[in-house]
Amino acid sequence: MADVGKTATDLPREGVFEEAGRSFHIRPDQQGIAERDEEGSGFRWEREFGSLITTAAATQNLSAWGLLDGRVFLLDRAGAVLRIFDPRQEGIDSAHACVYALALSEQGESLAVLFGILPQYVLVYERKSGFYSLSYTRKLQGDLRSAQSAAFARNGRSLLVKTADGLVFFDRDRGKGALLHPGRFAGDGEMLIEGFGDDSFALLKASADQRYVGLVRHGALEAYFPLPKDSFGLIAGEDSFIIRGGERDLIFTRGEYE
Repeated sequence: MADVGKTATDLPREGVFEEAGRSFHIRPDQQGIAERDEEGSGFRWEREFGSLITTAAATQNLSAWGLLDGRVFLLDRAGAVLRIFDPRQEGIDSAHACVYALALSEQGESLAVLFGILPQYVLVYERKSGFYSLSYTRKLQGDLRSAQSAAFARNGRSLLVKTADGLVFFDRDRGKGALLHPGRFAGDGEMLIEGFGDDSFALLKASADQRYVGLVRHGALEAYFPLPKDSFGLIAGEDSFIIRGGERDLIFTRGEYE
């Protein structure tokens, strides 16, 4: 679960990143990590990156770490490096290299990256026959310079990313992307995105002192309405999602939108 007020992938200078039931200690210099063991009393492994960590994503068997120098480290469950992605080596040209958002599909067959400044890009890498290759590139008109939220649907077939231009939706089966409601979602407002069921995404947006919840299904915005101002967190599951609140939590089920 992530909170509005610090974006979904905002990492503490010295603290813990938790996702997919895993817990990672972030070193004080933000250039290394260690995964905690199940008891929380020690560490399974450690990894040094040599550049500041800017964002991260994890599944049960993989973790991805975006760096200030523009690289992404993909690690296996034991902390071994499976691949180092460097978009600049694949002809992606930006004035400044940095990674601002990451998303990993549950089975690790896809990795999404929000990369660079002037210009900024949404990139999707897909694994085929054991190798990752760049399958989708979207050049953005604007750029955001802080950690952003991105997620794959639970079946891994679609992606949603918060960008300066708006919400970028990518359909892996069709190999096509689209920009959703730029008038509503463009700019630097804070947002959390979580995969909800196999084909949907739950959104929590913060704008000034307002909070909004949204539901995207099959690339279309099906619901969007205001929430109590004390709403701050989003937890998504198979058939429901929860909006955390200061006074009470709100639970939304799939049946409400069928």
